[in-house]
Amino acid sequence: MTTLIRVGKLTKVFALAEHGGGPVSLLGALRAGRREIVHRHVEALQDVSFQAREGERIGVIGRNGAGKTTLLSVLAGIAEPTSGEVAITGDVHAMLTIGAVLRDDATGRENLYLDGAIHGRSREEMDARAEAIVAFSELGEFIDRPVRTYSSGMKARLAFSMGAFIEPDILIIDETLSVGDAFFAEKAIRRMKEITAQGRIVIMVSHDLTSIEDMCERCLWLDEGRLVMDGPAKAVTAAYQTAVQQADEEELARKFGAPPSESTRPDAGRLTGLTVGQSGRELSATARAFQPLSVTVQGVLSGTDPRTDLELAITRVDGRKIYRRRLTAEREGLPDTGSFVVTVEFDPMILGADLYRFETKLLDRQGTIASLARVIEIIDEEGQYGGKPLLYHPPRISAYRIGDIGQ
Repeated sequence: MTTLIRVGKLTKVFALAEHGGGPVSLLGALRAGRREIVHRHVEALQDVSFQAREGERIGVIGRNGAGKTTLLSVLAGIAEPTSGEVAITGDVHAMLTIGAVLRDDATGRENLYLDGAIHGRSREEMDARAEAIVAFSELGEFIDRPVRTYSSGMKARLAFSMGAFIEPDILIIDETLSVGDAFFAEKAIRRMKEITAQGRIVIMVSHDLTSIEDMCERCLWLDEGRLVMDGPAKAVTAAYQTAVQQADEEELARKFGAPPSESTRPDAGRLTGLTVGQSGRELSATARAFQPLSVTVQGVLSGTDPRTDLELAITRVDGRKIYRRRLTAEREGLPDTGSFVVTVEFDPMILGADLYRFETKLLDRQGTIASLARVIEIIDEEGQYGGKPLLYHPPRISAYRIGDIGQ
């Protein structure tokens, strides 16, 4: 395969004003006089190196500010590298923001021909492709209306269709497909595979890891401007997801001020795991409101004290105790020795949106043997009303015929 993109030790530095804004009026500016502007330099990309060969579908992932869009901008020729090498062979079509390649005052059809001319396509070539582009974009009669009247989804479909059927050597996409519906996304995946089968390159940025795995064979993971990992899409997204979950958990614990997990008397026993689950899957940092939860605790006992107990407590970030219960209060007990697993089902008790610490302690007559803590953020996607509820309890509803009362 022929190498069409070669990036070596790419670095991009931006100079940002430390004190932006300035006076809001002419009088204020005259009174303030000339202000000294202090700049600080931010390295959006640091020594990034990779190659892309014909026929590759490459995803780019990373947190906000990782340098993904900056990398695509340099590849598209919109931004100049501060240092390093960027060598590209072939025609590039870039969709970096929704509708960025579109002219609002022109109709959708006029945009097709304008974009084709920019990429060196003749009028005859665009005549032959126009109907296929219109059909793929699903715009119908709107293709002859000004783009300024389009919704964001319509603009995204038109922009992608133009790039996909003009058939550049390199197609660059930044989150464009996230606006389309599931049916259009499936069509886009098929079209991207057709494009790469013809030897062309597709590079796309997305926060949707499932889309990256579905559309791309290879993935680049950027973090703070550096290339952390370059490899098969599923392997890279899995490593990225694990790192993000761990960072999220550490950040939530820091916000909560959660005490560290500890084993004060390992000779008596220890706790080996504390997991919070919802809808049949283990949670990392967040859970949904209005959904039951389960807490599973794992540990090992050495048999030094037969009166060992397990306590589970839930505390809200403002210090309010939501729940505290011991296993013996439920007329249950732990084994005298060996491994154990305890699962607590919280149904119908449902937590309201907030930060919560789930803490479990292994206890005996001498005190705490070991403790484990997890911080979970409960997110209410529907929005909550009437202040800050502590718990949601589903109501009990009964129905009967009026004539049956008193009988």
